[in-house]
Amino acid sequence: MTKRLVISIGLVLALVIAAGAPAQAGDGNKLSLGYAYLTSLEEDGGSIPLGAFLAFAPRSGSGFELDAGYHREEEAGETLNIYTGALGPRFGLGGDSEAAPWLHVLGAVRYARQFGEGETDFGGFAGGGIDVPVSGSFMIHLGADFQMFFIDGGSDKTLRLNVGFTF
Repeated sequence: MTKRLVISIGLVLALVIAAGAPAQAGDGNKLSLGYAYLTSLEEDGGSIPLGAFLAFAPRSGSGFELDAGYHREEEAGETLNIYTGALGPRFGLGGDSEAAPWLHVLGAVRYARQFGEGETDFGGFAGGGIDVPVSGSFMIHLGADFQMFFIDGGSDKTLRLNVGFTF
């Protein structure tokens, strides 16, 4: 099996587990999705303004979160596609009826493809945000993550900003 297939199977299994496992008795999970902006924290790293995220997290309290991200940049006829998958603990700092701040620390894998070649790197996210109620279980999601991936004895650091909706 190729690395890409193993990673894909692992992400699908984690998604199924995260979506089906309740955070606490009587609670379910919530789905957040929306726009993600990625900027490099490395010298001359640039940014990738085209991106999206999808996350499953506990509705209230703490539990495990599963996060998937996609970023795409096209420059001089070449396309860079970046896929991330992350899983780890999320710590809820509020309830359902009010703005719900949260923090998370996630282990992650990143697959980047450019010039017809792909590379898989391992690392993690640390970040936080807030889900602001609008109506019922519908919320506005705001978040930021510091990301670090390890590459050939070095590291690649990025900042991801998220804005979207939570259901």
